Amino acid sequence: ALFAPAVARVARNGIDLDHYKPLDIPRSKRFLFLARFSSVKSPDICQDVCIATGSELDLVGDTTITGEPEYLERCKRKADGKHIRIIGGIPRGETVWWYSQARGFLHLTKNFREPFGLAPVEAQCCGLGVLCWDYGALRETVLHGETGFLVSSVKQAEETVRSGAMDSIDRKRCIEWASQFSLQRMILRYQELCQEAIEGGGW
Repeated sequence: ALFAPAVARVARNGIDLDHYKPLDIPRSKRFLFLARFSSVKSPDICQDVCIATGSELDLVGDTTITGEPEYLERCKRKADGKHIRIIGGIPRGETVWWYSQARGFLHLTKNFREPFGLAPVEAQCCGLGVLCWDYGALRETVLHGETGFLVSSVKQAEETVRSGAMDSIDRKRCIEWASQFSLQRMILRYQELCQEAIEGGGW
């Protein structure tokens, strides 16, 4: 017997818009990677793209929880401490400063289908354009050509960086777009789904 297709219901994650908003500081010429140092987050690809294009990059994120010491060492070997810098873990409260001063946000998670991806949305809330892999939820959270660019190859990522396209991103448009992913909207959506399940006797 054939089964009827399931109807999916979605409650997207929410961001604290009172916290994630841009600081009034100048932008640098440095790109930013901000995530844990895990092979699924692909900081090595971000390094390769910046090395190939002669761009500067700061890599911010926890280096202790991933259990991939060999991968971390490989990333360290690509960092010269000047053009490519590994900052390591920072308190959550400091991320807004990093988002606010960066040239662009690199989230090239080639090997991981993001179920949502908090950092790219946080970055956009701070007015920072995102260069990300055309995979998973990033197709929904980053507006291609307006708040960032979705790429499907390292070559494409390099071409995007080399062209200066990231500098054309409208900071205000990033904030406007990302504001839909608010905590308030997430809470209301969960309430709607719970009410639907209660009134309908489940799904």
